[in-house]
Amino acid sequence: MRPVFDAHADTLSRLQRRGGDLLENDGHFDLRRAEAYGPAAQFFAAYGFDFEVLGPLARRLFAAHDDRVVLCRTAGEARRAGAESRLAAFLSLEGAEVVGCDETRLRAAWEQGARMVGLTWNHDNALAGGVGGAGGGLTPRGASFLRLARSLPMIIDVSHLSDRSFWDVAEAMEGTPFVASHSNARAVCDHPRNLTDGQFAALVSADGFAGINLYTVFLTAGETAAWEDVGAHIEHFAALGGVRHIGLGCDFDGCAQLPAGVRGIEDLGALYEWLLRKNYPEDTVRGIFYHNILRVVERICDM
Repeated sequence: MRPVFDAHADTLSRLQRRGGDLLENDGHFDLRRAEAYGPAAQFFAAYGFDFEVLGPLARRLFAAHDDRVVLCRTAGEARRAGAESRLAAFLSLEGAEVVGCDETRLRAAWEQGARMVGLTWNHDNALAGGVGGAGGGLTPRGASFLRLARSLPMIIDVSHLSDRSFWDVAEAMEGTPFVASHSNARAVCDHPRNLTDGQFAALVSADGFAGINLYTVFLTAGETAAWEDVGAHIEHFAALGGVRHIGLGCDFDGCAQLPAGVRGIEDLGALYEWLLRKNYPEDTVRGIFYHNILRVVERICDM
């Protein structure tokens, strides 16, 4: 079977907002469709609602389907889940607003299983400048919050940061791996949510990871996208020497428009086959689909 480890989905927020179940729903991701892959893992983001709401929701959903999914905190636990043919579910915080930008609440979220955190979601907050904000950088409060997140430890996600905040965080990480869980190449699609070549080089230097986002507006300036547009971002990053540092950050259930013919996780196999037809070795494709992000999880979370 093909493996899959996606670094970002907003499925929890969608289920909280609209109702439905993790086993089967009409969104981009559910457990039945994920069973086409193995081993399989997914970072479920807390976004739009406090973690005090989405954390318990996640635990209820995982417990209701514990024959198919298990909350994981380490790469070792993800490997065990794969051996049991269960989805390895990880939790992330998409913007520290979901814990009120509060260190006590961040620690509580970590104790409940959260293993990745982004300081902002697009807008400026008390911690850092967001990509849609005034262009500011990391604040003193943000620097303290970042130090705590690193010490817990949590994976640091820079996807929604302003350029200045990105570089402030990159410097503060001191070579420790960090990620852009769902960001593409700005040289291919000139959108501020995408990474510059210099930013991607910083991720590579830190042995980090960038997850390719399937949201059309981050893929192309055109009205529709296809696998060729997704592939253009992968190939650009690969040409920069980063093929071991890219993977999936699909943004399922968090984006309004996917590439043509893509309904959700069930169609990722077509991207796997597209990469093989482009003469990427299968070990490389399996890295993009699973092992590259697992390596970062192992380095940070299995300490």
